[in-house]
Amino acid sequence: MKKIWDKRAGIKTNQAVENYTVGVDYLLDLELLPYDIKGTMTHVKMLYKIKILNSKELSILLKGLNRILSLWKKGKFKINKKQEDGHTAIEAYLTEHYGEVGKKVHTGRSRNDQALVMIRLFSKDKLSEIEKRAVNLIKTLEQQIKKQGKIKMPGYTHMQRAMPSSVSMWLGSYLDSLKDDLILLEAVSKIIDQNPLGSAAGYGENILGLDRKFTGKVLGFKRVQNNPMYCALSRGKFENIVLQAVGSVMFDIGKISNDLLLFTTKEFDFFTLPDSFKTGSSIMPQKKNYDILELVRGNVAVFNGYQHQIENVIKNLPAGYNRDFQLTKEPYIKGVKLAIDTIEVITLVIKNLEAKKKNLENACTPELYATDEALKLVKKGKSFREAYQEVKEKYV
Repeated sequence: MKKIWDKRAGIKTNQAVENYTVGVDYLLDLELLPYDIKGTMTHVKMLYKIKILNSKELSILLKGLNRILSLWKKGKFKINKKQEDGHTAIEAYLTEHYGEVGKKVHTGRSRNDQALVMIRLFSKDKLSEIEKRAVNLIKTLEQQIKKQGKIKMPGYTHMQRAMPSSVSMWLGSYLDSLKDDLILLEAVSKIIDQNPLGSAAGYGENILGLDRKFTGKVLGFKRVQNNPMYCALSRGKFENIVLQAVGSVMFDIGKISNDLLLFTTKEFDFFTLPDSFKTGSSIMPQKKNYDILELVRGNVAVFNGYQHQIENVIKNLPAGYNRDFQLTKEPYIKGVKLAIDTIEVITLVIKNLEAKKKNLENACTPELYATDEALKLVKKGKSFREAYQEVKEKYV
């Protein structure tokens, strides 16, 4: 199959080079295909608006694009590795099944801005889903605080019992942190809500008069990303800041999972989950393991790895498009999916969490109130250091 960019007669790309440069991009694009089709539909509507296409050509192309989408939904549309990516596969299908008009679909576009639009639409969609799931997690925490929040429990410093706390204070710390995380998610949503379509290879076009405001409006973007070089610069950068913002949510999830792994041990026995949330051992008949929490904790580290992969790929690239950007797609998709699944799982965990009231309150032993005792003496006129020493002698 001849490459759409290949002008060399009789020269084939070395197979090893082709395998290496294409990688798994063609498989990833199959997953992103609906977003690519949406961008392409909008582009051909714009080409009709500026009179590059006539009404018949527009109708044929929209029919063809809808046909591709229908095939994709049925699992019948494939991207050949020789095609390199979904953009080429779409154009090839349109040309094969609808004739010369298929060759017009790429007018005024580069695969660079096609990829930008596709990933940007995917990002908006998935970031919105993550925000909704984070809100649901917050509501679940609120419900548990209302239900079990008044139960007393020890607070810890240096992994030792320190001061009195409560289920409300403990869960509420994560609740408040997640509310701040939502601010980050909303800010990133606002930043990425820019239309890159029409930036072409990263330097725009000055002949056809592409209507970028029109495509931005149809695609649902708040504004146009005006500087075409910034469009290219934002490839990878936007994916990175999305995962950084989502990473704040994952940070909180990892911390609460670690707390629960500690608090569900027999040594603490403060909380439990239904047996349907636990796994067993292949050799120890008595074991009931909280594997789900261990995997949540581990997957937070995996997620962070995806974010750092993207950051390390893009951080020292020169201006303009570089093929390195292709390598950001896989960790980005994996990171977004992992975050969605992890937020869903931890929400189920919190929803089904049961506090063991008797064990929690029995753990609130007298020494937890030592600081309170010292401060009461201060209120009676003693210096804090004198009160501190007096109370300390009582417990040491």
